[in-house]
Amino acid sequence: MGPTKIMIIRHAEKPGTYGGSEYGGINLLGGSDNESLITLGWERAGGIASLFNPSYGQFQNAELAVPNFIYASNPATAGGKEPSQRPYQTISALAAKLKLTPNTSFDKDHYKHSDGMVASVLAQSGTVLISWQHEDIWQGPGQDSVLNELLKKTGTANFSNLPTQPWPGSRYDMVFVLDRPSGTGVFTAFTQVPQMLLAGDSTAPFK
Repeated sequence: MGPTKIMIIRHAEKPGTYGGSEYGGINLLGGSDNESLITLGWERAGGIASLFNPSYGQFQNAELAVPNFIYASNPATAGGKEPSQRPYQTISALAAKLKLTPNTSFDKDHYKHSDGMVASVLAQSGTVLISWQHEDIWQGPGQDSVLNELLKKTGTANFSNLPTQPWPGSRYDMVFVLDRPSGTGVFTAFTQVPQMLLAGDSTAPFK
């Protein structure tokens, strides 16, 4: 039996301008690193540890669940793309809290191959969390992406509530959730769950 729930998040905030201020990347030891999260991103990473594993057992949204397996793109290599520490850093606090070792063996662009990340995810059971870069999570119906590959590999027809546009570049605050209670066959539901972890997070679903 495969996973009953798959949750997908974009890595947290990367270097750039937010609220009129310029932020640089900072690694876990406080050193400057353009491939790491910014301070806002580290704040989100801390919030994600509670979002997916509440200390007192109460999820802020019933669609969420404690992951049994966590995937993040390889922080050391990236295939044909630039490597990034951010997907791993985003789930590092959650993984430590759960005492799970994240699977970071797949490069950013190695998700749709027969031996790729999506195939590996579908071979697991229970609940899986994926932390990836937004360009590869969703590009629109029928376009190469992690979400589209999950639908294709399970024979799932496009849901009517799928966003029609790519994942917005300015949004770090959403969780995509796919459900199939039987753990086999097609997914039965797709849901967007707002994280609502930081000031400025939005409840608006992606269009």
